[in-house]
Amino acid sequence: MSASCLMAAFAADAPVPTRGFEVDTSSRNDVVAFYHSIYQASEGYQNRVAWTGNYTSTAAGAEGTTSAVFAGDVERRLNYHRALAGVPATVRVNTGSTVNILAADPYKPDPSTTKAAAAQRSALMIVRTYPNNGGLSHTPPQTNTAWTAAAWNANKNGNLALGFYGPGAVDAYVQENVIGISNWNVDVGHRRWLLSHWSTDFATGDTPGSFNGTTVRPPSNAMYVVPKQTDVDFDVDPLFHTYPAAGFFPAEHNSPYWSLSFPGADFSAASVTMRDAAMNVVPVTVVSRRTGYGDNSIVWQVPTTVSVFSVASDTTYHITVANIQGTDVPAQHSYQVTLIDPDKLNQSGLVAGESSPTVSATYQVSGLQGVEQVEAGMFQRKAATWTEGGEDSPAPKVITQTSSSYPFRAAVAGYVKSGTKAFRLTFPTRYDPLINGVPQQSFELDREIVSGAATSLKFQYRRGLMTAASKLAVESSADGGVTWSTLTTLSGLGGTGDSAFQSSTLPLTASATPLRVRFRFYLSDPSAALYAHEDYLTLATGVFIDDITVSGGDWLEPAGFVKSAGLTSFTFSSATAGVAIATGQTWWLRARAHLGGKAFPWGAAKVVTPRGPLELSGSTTVPVTGANYCFIPDPAATSYRFEVAAPGGSAWTEGAETSPAPQISTQISASYSIYSTTTGYRKSGSRAFRLGLATTSDQEDLFTITRDTTPSVTSALTFWTRRGTMATTNRLHAELSSDGGSTWTSIWNLPGKTTADAAVTLQSVSLAAWAGTSVKLRFALRNTSGSNLTWNATKSGVWIDDITVTAPSLVLWSSETAVAAGTPMVCLNPITAGRPLVAGQPLQLRMRAMNGATPGAWGPALMVTPSGAAGVLTGFAAFKAYLYPAVDLAFEADADGDGLADGVEYAFSTDPTTPTAASDTVSLTAALFEISRDLPTEHGDVDYKAEWSDDLHVWSRAGVGVRVEGGKIIASVPLGGSPSRMMRWVVVEK
Repeated sequence: MSASCLMAAFAADAPVPTRGFEVDTSSRNDVVAFYHSIYQASEGYQNRVAWTGNYTSTAAGAEGTTSAVFAGDVERRLNYHRALAGVPATVRVNTGSTVNILAADPYKPDPSTTKAAAAQRSALMIVRTYPNNGGLSHTPPQTNTAWTAAAWNANKNGNLALGFYGPGAVDAYVQENVIGISNWNVDVGHRRWLLSHWSTDFATGDTPGSFNGTTVRPPSNAMYVVPKQTDVDFDVDPLFHTYPAAGFFPAEHNSPYWSLSFPGADFSAASVTMRDAAMNVVPVTVVSRRTGYGDNSIVWQVPTTVSVFSVASDTTYHITVANIQGTDVPAQHSYQVTLIDPDKLNQSGLVAGESSPTVSATYQVSGLQGVEQVEAGMFQRKAATWTEGGEDSPAPKVITQTSSSYPFRAAVAGYVKSGTKAFRLTFPTRYDPLINGVPQQSFELDREIVSGAATSLKFQYRRGLMTAASKLAVESSADGGVTWSTLTTLSGLGGTGDSAFQSSTLPLTASATPLRVRFRFYLSDPSAALYAHEDYLTLATGVFIDDITVSGGDWLEPAGFVKSAGLTSFTFSSATAGVAIATGQTWWLRARAHLGGKAFPWGAAKVVTPRGPLELSGSTTVPVTGANYCFIPDPAATSYRFEVAAPGGSAWTEGAETSPAPQISTQISASYSIYSTTTGYRKSGSRAFRLGLATTSDQEDLFTITRDTTPSVTSALTFWTRRGTMATTNRLHAELSSDGGSTWTSIWNLPGKTTADAAVTLQSVSLAAWAGTSVKLRFALRNTSGSNLTWNATKSGVWIDDITVTAPSLVLWSSETAVAAGTPMVCLNPITAGRPLVAGQPLQLRMRAMNGATPGAWGPALMVTPSGAAGVLTGFAAFKAYLYPAVDLAFEADADGDGLADGVEYAFSTDPTTPTAASDTVSLTAALFEISRDLPTEHGDVDYKAEWSDDLHVWSRAGVGVRVEGGKIIASVPLGGSPSRMMRWVVVEK
């Protein structure tokens, strides 16, 4: 089975296979999947070993047994490495096969002894002989503790390890990372036996090690590797295999000793050339050409810069082994090895789609190829108002990597800041034989924090018994937990600890990607003293952490997820998100890969702000000709009303002062000024408006306030007047227009008098009759009959000052247009506005649903501002923003899937959201081939071209002429004698 199929084989909690593997090491994703699905499946073997032996006896049975599941872990790990190397990964472990006894052996166990039993006895002998290394001898003396003939036989025929067992020993053997007499066996014999391509049967014997506070017993392993003739499959064709394996190779399996093997090959005169990715020579030293130990091999030592166990990025080496000798053996073998970090993918999920979607929108996923599953996640960005504590309810959002030997959420009196429990990190033991040291403990907040310039992490802590070498590191990760940076480190205070909880506030670096936070407890000096839980079961060892919060930042609350093989799109809606989506929310839509059962970090976010019911979207800066706007429909609506309104702003007073400049237009005689500074004839300031009939024949002088205003039911037009000398047939009118100035109505008048008024007088006219209607106002002085009085430059006419409309409506004017149900867009233009759009005048757009004749509430308002030519988009950008705001158009894309690119639809003025049938007219003469189509608008930002072909494979523009006439575009080309010439349009964006 290939690595890419493994998940299908055991996805639903089925047992992970232990053999029968194949992996394509030329595929990075296959290797990554293989690592996570197969290698990782054998981790945690220490919890499954179930060893039944003991260290206090040497009698038969003291060696104990291990579980069949544990033997499967070993078998899986062994076949994992064999599959990477390219040799048959079908070997069995602990099958019941009997020991390999040769006539010359000085010690012979019972022939019925199984390899597994002999190996188990060997493992006991190795650890019981410790600290003497005699148990690691391939010819162990009888003086070894727990020696038996079976143990001797397993040592002779086995790989032997102290400090490793089970799958860990397999790793050590192939890497040649073993201690004792092997001392990094430069012959790589351990590796060669395990990877021998003809082998079929192995056995493992193991002891897990122990530590009782005074005595350390390292784990041990004996791997029975030398086969009997009956256990060898000579039908397998010889082949080169390497270590590290050719192709992509997890760096953590690397070794200082690289090798090439081939059965029967003679490497005695072979040379090794190794180069890095830039083809620079890497100096190497051949350290072994010995035969035996499985397949014949050549071994070379690489520099320490190459024998690394982690890489920041993929690192490639090219190897050539030349002058190989032997019958039917190739004389040269070249290959390359690329060391990788299997926790990293060289690709990232991308989500594309609308930034301001309606109720439901489809998003595209790309960037993830060759993975088992693609997952799209929906996360709502919210203020981080949570407090993470150790209580039972609500259950804490944490990911733990702690021992089960002590309570992680601990209720220790005095060591809880709030509630009844706090998080606790302490060393479970002073020594763990599996890792040959002190196990660190950690927990991670299962939350993604969106940090800004002022975001900080705050928590409460109290140190119990902690030596100075015992450290609490608080760390953050910006790449989903792949790498971590230290925020702070706290050291222990010894046998006293803190007398009370301490508060810590740590700034979090502003990050474009979400941060994760973890708390890690570790020993900085392996030789230092420490307080371990197993030694002080009733005391407060370690550190207690409580009330973890974040201020000044947000977090991503997980909502819905969509996952499938080959996922390329998904729907974002309340149904898929699992929660109601509302306007004003911010959502992050992200994608990630699943490979080998592992979920890799999320890719970059598509930040989405949903639009609510009846919410309009489109450009906020539009040409004075108008633009289209899409809106979220109301399923219950039978129709809609679209309102265009000019906001009124604050109340105004129109005076005649130089500042602010009066907003008026005038039609008066040139004999006088509209602005007068005559003392006593003004209400405030230094000037007032003046109207007069300056000649005997003058019939009308007026000024119009250019502001629009919308009265409310309590509005009044107020102003101050003072008459000078005028004919009694003269009359001052206050007039109103509700149609933009086309017609005027007098709403107040005042006759002239031949003697001046004694003072300015307040006038007030109710505007309640025009409540909610946008109106214009003007003042006109007219003569109704007879002659005007002789003009007096200082005393004739009427003065007007401090004109205002009290309690005006917030809207200057408004216009409503009926919209049919099912219409996806509305248009702002002079028709729906009821007047020409004026550059610079803000407009408010909004929708309301109608249920029959019953209106619903108005939806959210959208403010837009018409602009002159210099302030608006042009060309294709305008086509996209103003005409089709709901569609993500691109010049080379095809939004409606009709085969015509959006740029072509623009060039020929067709609808890019509705499939368009070809509309070319073909004309054919004896010498000329022409095509033509309608061209309502010739766009200056595109080149209209055409090209021809006689075979639909090769296209040419040679000889093509393009002209525009009579509302059509015409392309022509000579026939050239071809009976099957074809033409097509080509539109190029300038």
